[in-house]
Amino acid sequence: VGQEDLARAVLMMTTNNIAHIAYLTAQLHQTSRIYFIGNFLRHNAVSCRRLSYSIDYWSGGKVEALFLEHEGYLGAMGAFLLGQGGKRQEPKP
Repeated sequence: VGQEDLARAVLMMTTNNIAHIAYLTAQLHQTSRIYFIGNFLRHNAVSCRRLSYSIDYWSGGKVEALFLEHEGYLGAMGAFLLGQGGKRQEPKP
């Protein structure tokens, strides 16, 4: 087993865990769409395919994994809006 094989196995394990947590959270909030964003996914087709496959598998095709193209702007927009007096939504206990 080579280093490349171990790296791919860790990537798949981590991506499957993220997908499972996202799917369970979507069930908890009764939503049929999960949006994934972040620099990790920007040029990572392997993880995007695995996330899509896993979400589709666990949901029986009822939940959709979506990926945004220009996700880098969302953090900047959120910071801007918060700085303009926007209210931060606190999580419910």
